[in-house]
Amino acid sequence: MSILSDYTTENYLKAIVKYLSDPAHKNISTGTLAALLEVTSSTATTMMQKLEAQGYVHYLSHRGCTLTVEGARYGLNILRRHRLLETFLVTFLDLGWDTAHQEAERLEHAASDLLIDAISEKMGNPTEDPNGNMIPASGQSSFTVDDRPFSAAPTGVPLTVRRLSTDSRMTIYLRTQAIMAGKLVTVIAVDEVIGIAEVEVDGERKTLSQKALGHFFYDPNSL
Repeated sequence: MSILSDYTTENYLKAIVKYLSDPAHKNISTGTLAALLEVTSSTATTMMQKLEAQGYVHYLSHRGCTLTVEGARYGLNILRRHRLLETFLVTFLDLGWDTAHQEAERLEHAASDLLIDAISEKMGNPTEDPNGNMIPASGQSSFTVDDRPFSAAPTGVPLTVRRLSTDSRMTIYLRTQAIMAGKLVTVIAVDEVIGIAEVEVDGERKTLSQKALGHFFYDPNSL
């Protein structure tokens, strides 16, 4: 396999494992995968078929695919690399989130397991990145998230932010609004007509876009 095809395989498996981490997602469709990776549906279909031939997914025509154990382990290893690198670049080198994300996208394909494990140990083997997203353990083969976006939160109920979206641009925006993992946020009201929401963060009222509510999450078991 060429270096380019290795990168493509890793990017696809990382996207699939992240999408299927939601228990509501039983499989990922060709259209959804194409949108996530910003490619055409025909390109995504061809890649799904290649991944099946390599033993990484189970592909069903017109229905999309699910991961094999090997595919999940591979995808989670890339996700582990990305989140450890991103955390290291932000925490130890003080890079901005957008820059750290872009650098981690490049480095995740090139770093050896030895280096990744050393970085993890240097940071105390973190299980979450600074945004509250889970960092997979070495060799992990399953990954499920059970939180819910604040767009689904009841109004008037203070809830602790469990994690932020992995969208680096949205993460930067939310942090400028003092919304981050561990913060107490209350959704006061949502105006769906004009697409804005009023929230309270640490006692201070703020106005966000309704879309932003879908990029930070709470634990539904805390209700």
